[in-house]
Amino acid sequence: MDNELTVIGSELPVLQTKGTYKYLKEITGNGAYYQVAWQKLSDGYVALYGTTSIQTKVAPILNDIFEDEEG
Repeated sequence: MDNELTVIGSELPVLQTKGTYKYLKEITGNGAYYQVAWQKLSDGYVALYGTTSIQTKVAPILNDIFEDEEG
């Protein structure tokens, strides 16, 4: 996969190593797997598949900190 915009837009994590995740060719025909991440290679990105989602840290929404100013 050479399209970095697709990788960024997917909101899936980008990993440096494959770890325990599988490439598409390793899971073909097994419906238990779905895409959970991308692996960054020297020439682009490749999709990684697993059976559970990777939990990413999300910054808290800070809308409640600012009160409406009334003049």
